[in-house]
Amino acid sequence: MHNMTKVKSKSMKPIIQATFPKYRKRTVNVEVTDKVTFYDVNWTGGTKSEYHACTISGEPLENRVNMGILPPWQNPYEGLEIEIPPGMVVVEGGWFCGKERNLYIYINPADQKLLGGN
Repeated sequence: MHNMTKVKSKSMKPIIQATFPKYRKRTVNVEVTDKVTFYDVNWTGGTKSEYHACTISGEPLENRVNMGILPPWQNPYEGLEIEIPPGMVVVEGGWFCGKERNLYIYINPADQKLLGGN
């Protein structure tokens, strides 16, 4: 079961700094789930998603991958579902119709208590 909550960005500051440091919106969406599926990793009509990962405490990961480098019909990341291990988070950002959209922070249910019950 997925559980999504809108929270103030400042409560997720270490995670945002590690994944999308230029993000300036006041809120983010936090979803408690053990899996995430990558969608819209290529530009489509002004819309594109980017995914980055870090630890639950905000330690950045060194392996950043440009998921949109291949055309959509050859892109192995489009539609890829991955498991989120405890202690890690996946953050989805990007653009919708050419405008920056709110971040989605996906956390494993085992880590929910570390984020104040969100």
